Amino acid sequence: MAFTGVAVVTQVSDNLIRVTGLSLAGAAAGTIGLAEGAGEVDLPASFKPRPFGTSSLIESIEVSMVPVTSVTTLVPIMVVKTGATLAAFLMTFTNTTAATASAEVEIYIRFH
Repeated sequence: MAFTGVAVVTQVSDNLIRVTGLSLAGAAAGTIGLAEGAGEVDLPASFKPRPFGTSSLIESIEVSMVPVTSVTTLVPIMVVKTGATLAAFLMTFTNTTAATASAEVEIYIRFH
């Protein structure tokens, strides 16, 4: 399974993206990729993360999220960043609770 809902991707600034409208079923995982990638949700081409010096994409991109809908129990969502190239980079969001769906989350993706 993957994300549920409809992703609304908004570019807030050159280095900040806001994604809303998504949640995860129990034990589900969803992916967000860059414009060059193959995520379930891909970010706009105008968001151009380019690491500086010895920093990798994994080190240069920060992901944070907050729940925006009411649920009985807040469930943990694990985020793992993988991939060394623009096309291979993915952020995988996993609901680590088998039986409980997550709240809808507001996700912020920032390039430093």
